[in-house]
Amino acid sequence: MSEINRPAYYTVQELQILQNQGVILPSPSHLCIGREVPLENINAGAVLYPFCTITGERTRIYPDARVGLRGSVSIHNSVVGSKAVIGNLGPVTLVETVTGPETVLGMGVAENSVFLGKETQVDDFTTGMGFRARKGSLYEEDSSSAQHTDTKMTILFPWVTLGSNINFCDALIAGGRGPDMGEFTEVGSGTVHFNFTLRGDKATASLFGNVPEGAFLRSERLFLGGNNSLLGPLSAQFGAFSAAGIRSAGELKAGLNLGRGLPTGHTDYNPNVFNHARRIIGQQVHYVGQLTALYHWYREVRMRLVGNNAERRRLYEAGQNVVALNIQERIKQVGRYVEGLETSIRILNQKPLPPRKTITEQEILLEHWSRLERHLKNYENHVWELPGVLSNALEETAARKDSVYTKVIRNLPEESVKFGQDWLHSIVHRCEHFFLNELKPDE
Repeated sequence: MSEINRPAYYTVQELQILQNQGVILPSPSHLCIGREVPLENINAGAVLYPFCTITGERTRIYPDARVGLRGSVSIHNSVVGSKAVIGNLGPVTLVETVTGPETVLGMGVAENSVFLGKETQVDDFTTGMGFRARKGSLYEEDSSSAQHTDTKMTILFPWVTLGSNINFCDALIAGGRGPDMGEFTEVGSGTVHFNFTLRGDKATASLFGNVPEGAFLRSERLFLGGNNSLLGPLSAQFGAFSAAGIRSAGELKAGLNLGRGLPTGHTDYNPNVFNHARRIIGQQVHYVGQLTALYHWYREVRMRLVGNNAERRRLYEAGQNVVALNIQERIKQVGRYVEGLETSIRILNQKPLPPRKTITEQEILLEHWSRLERHLKNYENHVWELPGVLSNALEETAARKDSVYTKVIRNLPEESVKFGQDWLHSIVHRCEHFFLNELKPDE
């Protein structure tokens, strides 16, 4: 048979190869596996239920995974981890997505996302019904979302839990000491992170907790009440709680936050005039610094814990790539914001009493953006050598074959934690240095 006329999918007879290598196919005639998928990438013990479509030469399915348990599943250039369950509640689509060991995806869609998997069985799901994880979503160990959630360019640290009916894009959220009730960070049902301004820019990424403390999994948790309206860019301290049904902007401080009301009436508004540009760009540069620290955490810390585990190595590499995607997205969105400053400066100069300080700030930002952009894009080099105290502690732990990531990090000696936090803070400061010290308006 010529290549032109050859079927695009393996025949039932050819799928016998999978069965011979220990893959379980309850109904081979109801499977579509593209010929570009190397059959050796589907490992023994995996179960492929009927009505699944599997394509893409980079697709890989690890041992004991269950694909299509309670609904049809479509997989393209994606990785299904060991003992993962895809389609626990209904149909699921995975596109360019990596799921780690024991991930449990209910019903929904994931695109260009990474789920690091489950390390505990406190709950039995990673995502519920109606989830959508869009480009740049990273669910770290045991983080989860309930029903009808949407994330994009969002990073959830271990155990962070999103409730139902949530839109949470352009954010990083940390905090918590473990998977038990009252120990992990929660976002209440109905909460929305508003990541567009009135003018339509997205220099609005919000930071809940931070990377240098949060990475060590021993910080106070955060609790964001249900039906919260979170206006980005927003920052939240560890230990911040918010009441249900409130509107928050600026900062959530440790303790109970009661929100703020909307002013009434009407005011003139020109979307082409930018206010507080330096503060907003400074927040986004700080956010990029936090992501840069997380990028090096993956490269220098997580990679020391993989040992000979090829699956975990691929998983952490995928997570690091998602962090890089988030960095690139933030720089792009800040660039779009800066593009609008030229028009803003022109309008401000036409006022009877031009606000000179505001104009000067915007002129400096506009003039030096290309240099700042290059500095931020150099994130791979914004790092100092990992402290020996932390390096030694990690190497001792990596020698234990059954090491579990969250347990390893929580059990690190306090001295190594202190050095590690200082190391991560230094990366953030190095990333911010150019903006804070060289783009400063004259007093």
